[in-house]
Amino acid sequence: MGLKSVLEPLIINDISIPNRIVFPAFQTNFATRDGFITERLMRMYKMLAAGKSGLIITGAISISDDGAPGPNPLRINSDKHISGLKELFSVIRKNGSVPGAQLIHAGRQTLSVMTGHPSFAPSAIPCPIIKEMPIELDIKGINRIQDDFVTAARRVKKAGAELIELHGAFGYLIGGFLSPFSNKRSDGYGKDKSLFFTEIIEKVKQKVGDIPVSCRISADEFVDGGLTLNETRKIAPRLVDAGADIISVAAGTYASMKHMAPPLSMGIGVHVYLAKEIRSSVDVPVISVDNIRSLEYADQIISEKKSDLVAICRPQVADPLFVKKSINGQPVVECIDCGKCMSLLMSGNAVSCPQNPEL
Repeated sequence: MGLKSVLEPLIINDISIPNRIVFPAFQTNFATRDGFITERLMRMYKMLAAGKSGLIITGAISISDDGAPGPNPLRINSDKHISGLKELFSVIRKNGSVPGAQLIHAGRQTLSVMTGHPSFAPSAIPCPIIKEMPIELDIKGINRIQDDFVTAARRVKKAGAELIELHGAFGYLIGGFLSPFSNKRSDGYGKDKSLFFTEIIEKVKQKVGDIPVSCRISADEFVDGGLTLNETRKIAPRLVDAGADIISVAAGTYASMKHMAPPLSMGIGVHVYLAKEIRSSVDVPVISVDNIRSLEYADQIISEKKSDLVAICRPQVADPLFVKKSINGQPVVECIDCGKCMSLLMSGNAVSCPQNPEL
């Protein structure tokens, strides 16, 4: 099996990622109501790390109670959350993977009845799916949330995360600022829609030190009036100038949800072309994602320089040993594209998979 490219290590800053496969941040609703690690969550990540992905990004980790994306996400808005994450990152590291942490504020794509707090957004425009009117952030609120990202970054680094990902995709708060679909402001944060994000990156780099920072973006939102590749090709270099070490290229928002987790009917590697175009605009590694279902195809993507890393999520949910088995030429338990994991997640329930009863 020719897997030379995908199994090659990648060094980012002082971090050596042993291969080019990423298990991306995957919200499971396995945490406690207060955002603490559970035995079930620990077991899932231990199995994934044993499966030999080079980089495992835990997430989505809420930086504040008002930014929680679901009823039971991981949280890092208190020092009390550090010890559990420290144990989790240690388990990932001991099994040979690099532990990363994705930080999120859900913005208008959450519900006040769930968080117990009002929702916030760049503009007072409801998400067409959630339909709750958010409060438009004033400058004080913007500064507070940016500081929350910095504090959260400090905490996950203290817990042992070797990489931090800032979630700017899918229409969540950072992505909401990036997009004309949700940002109608007339001030500096509307005239320069990347400003909210670049300031967070700069503050994290200044206050947290030289830890690699990945910035996840929706390179195309696939909604009328939303971000397109033409715009994100210009945004990505600005993120790099601010200090981003990796650009993780996703697609879609809640209003175009099929692009967030595409069914196989949309095709294999459906959004790899977006990563390729962003890669041509920046001089840092790029992650591609969406319907990449074999290491052979991942190796092709890397060897053809369409991206530098490849994120494989649902196949590893179905079989946490997907990478290890594929390297050894063993059969894997295949994801059957039933959509159960996503339907459970969007309804606020704990994720399960019919192919993986141990999840």
